[in-house]
Amino acid sequence: MKYGDKRLLSACMKPLVSGFLLLSSIAVSAQQLRDCAVGDVYRQMVLKNKTFGVARQAFEDSVQAKIRQMDAQGGRTGSGILRIPVVVHVIHNNRDSLVFGGKGNANISVAQIESQIRILNEDYRKKEGTRGYNTNPVGVDMEIEFYLATQDPNGNPTSGILRRYNAKAAYNINSDLEQISALSYWPSDRYLNMWIVPELSGFLGYAQFAAANYEGLQMYYEQFPKTDGVFLGHAYVGDTGDLADQTYAYGRTATHEIGHWLGLIHTWGDDYCGTDYCNDTPPTESANRTRYCNDTYSTCVSGQRTKNMIENYLDYSPDACMNIFTADQKKRVRAVLEVSTRRQKLIAGSNTLSDTDHLVVSVYPNPVSSQLIAFDATFKGIQNLQFSLTNTAGHVLYSDNRSSQPSNRFFLPVKGLTQGVYLLQVQTPTEKKVTRVYIR
Repeated sequence: MKYGDKRLLSACMKPLVSGFLLLSSIAVSAQQLRDCAVGDVYRQMVLKNKTFGVARQAFEDSVQAKIRQMDAQGGRTGSGILRIPVVVHVIHNNRDSLVFGGKGNANISVAQIESQIRILNEDYRKKEGTRGYNTNPVGVDMEIEFYLATQDPNGNPTSGILRRYNAKAAYNINSDLEQISALSYWPSDRYLNMWIVPELSGFLGYAQFAAANYEGLQMYYEQFPKTDGVFLGHAYVGDTGDLADQTYAYGRTATHEIGHWLGLIHTWGDDYCGTDYCNDTPPTESANRTRYCNDTYSTCVSGQRTKNMIENYLDYSPDACMNIFTADQKKRVRAVLEVSTRRQKLIAGSNTLSDTDHLVVSVYPNPVSSQLIAFDATFKGIQNLQFSLTNTAGHVLYSDNRSSQPSNRFFLPVKGLTQGVYLLQVQTPTEKKVTRVYIR
């Protein structure tokens, strides 16, 4: 038996229902160390209605069946890069809504939000030259990218960032999630909702686990689409701004929580020597709930001492330790995205365009007769974009910057402009294109 074969660890595993956590969340102890919320709420739901536990097991069975199907097809984990549109809801308690960032201000800056999106792409793409890169033989590029949404649910242009004032200073994960989403929410089968709040009482973050419907069974998570997303305390977002603790200052709380949103389980399986259903993450007795990146070991397999993978994003290690997703975790995520009803619809509906080797800009229609210029910008991978509209005299009439964007359709307002010729300039860090735009 290879050390990672967790399917053979039944002697030290409890049933899934008793070990699975309803709240895949990260808590903060008095010493500001990560900790996991106990499964009390989930177990209470199971006690009230046993079909919750049965449905959770049915979901896991479906995921495992999909993985077996992938293995039978040569282990393929799906083709192409998956791109997920993110809408960030900043729920803040600052009466001056025009003040962004600063000490104790939950109305965090655009720069802090953009740093979090950048970190997600570094981590999920194992980007060389960043903290998300690793040389571990089982470490993989998850081939998932995240970008701030460019269109709202009605098709209107958006920055992907919404701000809402609410006087409340701290929210309870067990009772306040619906209150948060009532303040701001976009359909969770079209966007990854990321709520930023002043504080999640005792926790760094929370993510709602993936789910699916089964005939005759109630799946707890499937009943709550409006809380389907990620919730983060404002001081644990990104790697710039008012960050609470240098131990968790590299934006890995979101990386970890989105892992749960994608269907991943903690490396120790939320139990002593439990399972995360990934054979290439070593069997682990418990979380690395420390401030250090020191090697730790477990003896889960017949007394065999094995090294824990504290570098894995699904452990509780400090942010500086984390830099690994494994091949089996990638396979599990791809299976979950096919089994989970809302996740499947979200991925299928992503409106990004195919990449091109070089920057290509197309305005459609041209001439423009509406109040918006719509243009397609295609390029390689995820890029930071700058675009501007000038008149023939060289005066800049409109400009905008977009961080961490895929090839997509973008919009510029033209309301109030007179008929004539204008110049649209689109620029990436390495290329620039200028296109003539005719306004009727």
